[in-house]
Amino acid sequence: MVKSIVISGVTRTGKTMVAIALARKIQSTGKSVGYFKPVGTKSYRHHEIAEDVDEDALLMKELLHMEEPLSTICPIVRTRAKYDEFLERGHSALKGLVNRSFHQIAEKYDIVLVEGTEAPWHLLHVGLSTPEIAKELDSEVVSLVNFPDVSAIDDVLLQRNLFNGIERKPIGTVLMQVPPMLRSVVTEEITSFLEHHDVRVIGVVYYSRELFSPTIREIRDALDAEIVSGHDNIDLPIGHFMVGSMAPENALKWFRRAKDKAVITSGDRTDICLAALATETRLLILTGGLGPDRATLTRAQEEGIAVIVTDKDTYTTSQLVNNLVGTVSVDNPGKLSIIEHVVGDALDFDKLNLF
Repeated sequence: MVKSIVISGVTRTGKTMVAIALARKIQSTGKSVGYFKPVGTKSYRHHEIAEDVDEDALLMKELLHMEEPLSTICPIVRTRAKYDEFLERGHSALKGLVNRSFHQIAEKYDIVLVEGTEAPWHLLHVGLSTPEIAKELDSEVVSLVNFPDVSAIDDVLLQRNLFNGIERKPIGTVLMQVPPMLRSVVTEEITSFLEHHDVRVIGVVYYSRELFSPTIREIRDALDAEIVSGHDNIDLPIGHFMVGSMAPENALKWFRRAKDKAVITSGDRTDICLAALATETRLLILTGGLGPDRATLTRAQEEGIAVIVTDKDTYTTSQLVNNLVGTVSVDNPGKLSIIEHVVGDALDFDKLNLF
């Protein structure tokens, strides 16, 4: 019988990263591995593909060389307008679609990795939350929790309780994006505390810019933007995003707070653009379809700073780029290699009992 593992966590915990690391480890043992995402989110980047596309499903299909169509790998692709449709179709119809698609994949692989919903509790109203999917597919569970500080212990225990409530106890928990400064306290105190509370920690992935920060190329692609300066720096990672909507006299002080950053502002805000370029900025994202004026472009070229122009408004742009944190694309082989080594080395595969 095929073994399946549900990877649970909220958005931007690195579910797809962990799926990649697990898949590579499984493949190294000679076993075949497939991927399944019951409920995805529509991507608007791939206009050349007729069907609705989830970005993670497309990535994993390509990485694992899966022959199954995207509509099987990710049978339900959600848009903002589809919640009413979910209610109209009902739990039984949706569950049937998930089951049929999963079993089409399961019959071809030794192990299937199943990516959970945007958060473990999402889609409870139609019976498609991550715990319910794990129970329906009789899957093991690996729980991911972002751990920026010690208060995230509560998030770990919340996920434990969610799964225990339907008798699907996670086989292990991975602490994600842990600040390196917490290394000793996590190793010496947090892990033992969680073990005492019936949570088995099977990995700790520490934050690194190379692993979790999107590159300028990924930002450009996500925004469907045009790059007008800094082409040679397109693969630099961006550590912070700042919106430049303040008065000019406050801009310099604000922008000096962060390094390796991208500043998002309207193309007609020359004062903000020049203030950003006077600090440690890696990227200017100009919104509203307004390109830089001559002064901004000249200064950016002198400093080797990338400038991209998108027709999206500042709010939408900010939302889109923040959603890129912790994501990965098939167009970034460097990050894929980092994921395989950093995340793969952080996981205790013996505790997972995969083989």
